Amino acid sequence: MEKFAGYGFNKSHSAAYALLSYQTAWLKFHYPSAFMCSVLSVDMDNTDKIVTLISDCRSMNLEIDAPHINLSNYEFNVKSPTDVIYGLGAIKGVGQSAIDCIIEERNANGGYKSLDNFCKRIDSFKVNKRTIESLIKAGAMDSFDDNRATMTKRVPKSVQIAEQHSKAESSGQNDL
Repeated sequence: MEKFAGYGFNKSHSAAYALLSYQTAWLKFHYPSAFMCSVLSVDMDNTDKIVTLISDCRSMNLEIDAPHINLSNYEFNVKSPTDVIYGLGAIKGVGQSAIDCIIEERNANGGYKSLDNFCKRIDSFKVNKRTIESLIKAGAMDSFDDNRATMTKRVPKSVQIAEQHSKAESSGQNDL
């Protein structure tokens, strides 16, 4: 047994790593966007690793689309064989429960049309001002045709209007 331990353990591990390396390289070559989406999604919490992986994507001629409030999911996803959509979960300051709330509302009632529309439709207990500001700063709301500074300044007012709308709706009142 002692003689076997000198070589058997190392051979079995090196064979397993060789097989795993071969399978990984095959997936990376034949399905680059799906492979990189998976790798990016696994390391979403590590910003330094994300930066390195995105530069790897660029060297592989893959496009990384900015996060988009109407297209992105929690994880990175494939748009086309050469296109990856940034995952909302990789944005600092945005938690999974907030993203789940945003995606659930988007799937139920269609895409968001403006910052005010977004604020009215989301659950303000799950998605707070800080979360909205993080999404704006990351570029997830660039499709609303306003610049980021303007939208960031408008967040408190939009949230206030949404809260008033919610209170009026729950009490059965209509605003003029």
